[in-house]
Formats: sequence, C-alpha cells, structure tokens
Amino acid sequence: MSNVAIIGAGHAGVEAAFTLAKAGVKVTLYSNEASLPYFRPRLIAVAFGQSEPAAIAMKPSAAYEEAGITIAHEAVTTFDAAARTVNGCAYDGVIMAQGSTPFRPPFKGEGAEKVATLWTMADALAIRERAQPGTTLAIIGGGVLGLEAALRAVMAGMQVTVIEVAPVLLGGCLGTGGEATLRAALEAKGITLKVGCAVAEIATDGVVLADGTKVAAEVILCSAGARPNTQLAATAGLSVGMGVTVQPDLSIASKVYAAGDQARLPVGRPVCAVMRAMRMGALAARNLLADLQGEPCQPWVEPVLPLFMKVESVEFHTAGICWEADVVEERVDDGTNPLIWKSVLKRGDAIIGLRWVGTRAGFADWEKQLVR
Repeated sequence: MSNVAIIGAGHAGVEAAFTLAKAGVKVTLYSNEASLPYFRPRLIAVAFGQSEPAAIAMKPSAAYEEAGITIAHEAVTTFDAAARTVNGCAYDGVIMAQGSTPFRPPFKGEGAEKVATLWTMADALAIRERAQPGTTLAIIGGGVLGLEAALRAVMAGMQVTVIEVAPVLLGGCLGTGGEATLRAALEAKGITLKVGCAVAEIATDGVVLADGTKVAAEVILCSAGARPNTQLAATAGLSVGMGVTVQPDLSIASKVYAAGDQARLPVGRPVCAVMRAMRMGALAARNLLADLQGEPCQPWVEPVLPLFMKVESVEFHTAGICWEADVVEERVDDGTNPLIWKSVLKRGDAIIGLRWVGTRAGFADWEKQLVR
C-alpha cells in the first residue's frame, strides 16, 4: 500500500485525500488548525452568528476514520521534495495544497493593527465576539466575500459600510446595469457603499479615506483578496512566484504535486475558488496515482467557473464569460422590478455569458444555451 502525505486540509487537500483513500492509498492529511477541515467561505456565517463551527465541517470525523485518512494537526515546518519527506517522515508521494492567505495592504495609521481578516476559524470566532447589534463595521473590499460579510453583519444588527477602491463592485463582472441593481439591493438593506474610494489610513476610531472623510468603525474587516502560500515551497527550494510553479499535469517533481490556490501553472493567473480547488485536488490525486503506477498523467484544463452569492433576498449569479469587453449585453427581463436584472452576453449570435441579479428564476434555462 502506498503512503502519501497531503500538506494542507483545505478544499483541494480534502478532495485529494478522499480520492486517494478510495484507491486504497494510506493518507496523512496535515492541518495547521485544531478543528476538522471546514468549508472556508462559510466562516462568514460563523463570524456573524448565523452558523455554528461544527455545522461548516466538510465531513464528520467518522468519515476520515472510515476512509483510513489520518489527520495530523500540526504545522509542516520541513519539506524535502526530492526525498519526499514531510516533517522528517518519508512518503511515497506528496501533494502540496496549502491554499492561500488573505492579502492585507500595508495600512498606515494608529489603528492599523486593529484591522481584522476573516480566513480561519480563529478569525471567525474573534469577530463573532464583537459582532453585537449597533456596533459599527467597516469592510475594506467589495468582492464576493466582502459583500456577503456586509449582508451577514447587517443580519446581526451591525451598522455596515463597504469601502472599495475600484470604481465598481465585484471587479465589474455584473456590468453597469447589473451592478447598479445590486447596489440598490445592498443599500436597501442599510449598507453604506463607498465605491471608488481609497483608504488613506486607519484611525483608532475608523477608516480615513483619501478625500479626507472618515468612516466611523468600531470593527474593521479587510477583505481585499488572497495570495497563495509559498513560504514552505520557497524554503524547500522550489520555484515560486504567485504560487508554487507546477507543470501542466500539476507536478512539481517525481511523485510530488500541488493543487488549489497554491498551484501556479505556466500560463494564466492565480485563481482562488472552492470549485476550482476541489477539481484540482482530485486531478492531482489521480495523477499522483498514475505516477506511482508508472502510467501517463492528465493535464489540467482551466474551467470557466460561475460567480454567485445569495444571502436572504440579495443574490447574483453569473455563468460563462462575463469579464471581456468585446461582447454585446442584452437584457432579457422586462425591467419593471428595480431589484432584478437579467442579461445575456453575446459574441455574434452566440450566448457566452449570463448576468442575473435579484433572482435565479430562468437562469438554468438560459445556461443550457451557453456556448462553452
């Protein structure tokens, strides 16, 4: 029986672990957290009191035991790719799946140290203690996670302001009409939006913007994206940049692979997404199995993933290509409801993308018409 180590117990690591275990491989899953592996995006619900820590576990402890997966709750401090040793223990194969960490800009000001991030269970529990009704919260970042945090904070009774340096929310994936509709829905929930506003400094009682105005805040949360973890790989002498450099089949060395946010392919850009990480973890596991058996490996094919969010009545859904400029957008709803937007993106006669805000009604039918 082969013996494999997986460094990292996030979405990619857990998917890889169960893929290998089903094939009869003995798996040790290294986790630097004391809790069972959990769905990281659901930490937001834990932080603002809508969910409990145990409810967001990916699998119960019995599932790991039944699969024969050992969870080692210890940080990995030493790794030798050539010898395939992890913390001094030798393995037949290794998968690196350490994911990413939140990006925290170098904020200036006396209150800079009080800026929180929401990436671990410890982060969520710390925020939960302060998420009291009437407490003011400033969220720096208008991406999916920042907006969900804003909505869940409002559900907890907090007074929320979202600060986004870009001129649009969500990187512009909803287009002008869809974004305006989403803004209206967020503002209807009582969220104050400061879009196109840079942070000058963090004061002890709030956030000072570049134009001199101050957003009062007792709690400040930074949700400005993430960066792949590279420290262990760099220490091990591996090629790193915006992630750990892998070959098209996700290999780093003989019988060593990387998956998830941490894996940096020769082309493309780093993408932090749960669905992508899980698919990549499964492929890394299958390719490692093939490598162990002397069989050919399969290349990674980058998927086009949906972007979506739903918190109570506020929601948006996208599919296909929603970022490119050389497309024509056609609205397909009647426009009578100011909180609903439905549009298709076309290149010629081909439908290549969808933008839905405020509802999912009809989305699946249009999605069948997408040209992939």
